[in-house]
Amino acid sequence: MSNTTIDLLNNHKSIRAFTDQPVSDEIVKIILTAASAGPNINNYQPVTFVEITDQALKAEITTQVGMAYIESAMRYFVVTVDFNKDLIGLTPEIRKQAEEVLSSYAMLEGGIISAGIALGRAQVAAESLGLGSVTMAGALRAFELYEEKLQLPKLVKAVMGFSIGYPAQEPGIKPKLPLAGMWMKSQYSQKQMVDAVTIYDKTMIKYYAARGIDSSWTQNNAKMLTRKQDFSQLGKYPKRKGFTLN
Repeated sequence: MSNTTIDLLNNHKSIRAFTDQPVSDEIVKIILTAASAGPNINNYQPVTFVEITDQALKAEITTQVGMAYIESAMRYFVVTVDFNKDLIGLTPEIRKQAEEVLSSYAMLEGGIISAGIALGRAQVAAESLGLGSVTMAGALRAFELYEEKLQLPKLVKAVMGFSIGYPAQEPGIKPKLPLAGMWMKSQYSQKQMVDAVTIYDKTMIKYYAARGIDSSWTQNNAKMLTRKQDFSQLGKYPKRKGFTLN
């Protein structure tokens, strides 16, 4: 059984090269309206898309994080968890109590989940309109730039980047784990997961080989997870934004 929505979801491709064809404000409104229509924690609606329109700043971010599809995208957004909006209109006494609640780890987690849902909906909406898109952990190695340039207030934390534009490439569909690698019944089965990963590894060996790469999923994971990275400042970032993580 299939339909146009299922087909669109199954044919997702991350686009990292864009044409110079403009993306209108009207299209952006359609995409972000679809994003905002999804579920979120307690209807706090704790997600704000901050578009970076300064091309020089996009170039600076690209230099910082090494992702050219930030600078080259017609529209680039920093997706934030935003609980600042929920404090607006409260009396000083209630605001103080509310800040204590909103600063908790539970709220940060709920905000990040809400942002992920909104981002996924935005990506599907964009692709349904013929655009290409790519999401990236844009806060990584760039959050200090965002803090400096975007003037994000307390309880507003950058979590992801989102680029959209008209595709200038056809990267093909990257295979995913078989359903056994994400669907279990009754309890978690390590054997089922090992079997699923083993099957998937063989699929990815063929996929990479077709692209002239000698690798597999597990080999790629090993490479990515053992390269030297300093996450120490990123780990402190939520506390700097007012989240207690308690």
